[in-house]
Amino acid sequence: MPYWFDGNNLIGQSVAAAKADTRTRKEFLKALSSYCQYGGGRFLVYFDGDDPNQSATPPGVAVRYSAPISTDEAIIRRLREIQSRSEVIVVTNDRELITRCQNEGATAMNWSQFTSKMKTRHKSFRVNNDPLERVDVDDWMRYFGLDKKGS
Repeated sequence: MPYWFDGNNLIGQSVAAAKADTRTRKEFLKALSSYCQYGGGRFLVYFDGDDPNQSATPPGVAVRYSAPISTDEAIIRRLREIQSRSEVIVVTNDRELITRCQNEGATAMNWSQFTSKMKTRHKSFRVNNDPLERVDVDDWMRYFGLDKKGS
């Protein structure tokens, strides 16, 4: 099952902030890689802007940069190009994009719904198959301000 992620929306960073400090993007991609390894599908992250450095991505995660258009437009355009729209799950906290994707025939969910789905697939997420290096999804969600309880 292909999952497409609205990267900048989910990490809460503008293009300028993401370029100035790449750590947040890297940590986000690392967390997605662990989800992919333990419950996965095919993960594609769309980020606004571009990446002139062609940064390496962790296993199981592909990245596309949407410049010169917005990520929202890149996702909608790509949905319109494929026949199997109903197989795609778009993950975003942008309500307008959720509605647009659903109108195009894709499934769309917010981050909380996605993490709940992944948690039910595997109770223990690990990074790089190392049982000592567990990803605490709840802490990660709080770090990025994605939990419902608030930070």
